[in-house]
Amino acid sequence: MEVRLLVSKWCPVCPQAEQVWNEVARRQPIDYQALDIAEPAGRALVANLRVRTVPALVVDGKLVAVGLQSLGDALKIVQQAA
Repeated sequence: MEVRLLVSKWCPVCPQAEQVWNEVARRQPIDYQALDIAEPAGRALVANLRVRTVPALVVDGKLVAVGLQSLGDALKIVQQAA
């Protein structure tokens, strides 16, 4: 499962989202990466999915959620997508 978290340096919530998803990646066997929307890989996903809000969660190429998830909600997202 490929999980990408779209973040930005100016986003006040993004560091918390990264902490949550880093913990999920520690607990679950996922291919996780946080991508800054100012970088080429992040910009490409934003353009393809028409993302307008960060943090944004992309699972296997599909936009799944925006905003900050709790650890419990993040684990549920991974379990449901598996």
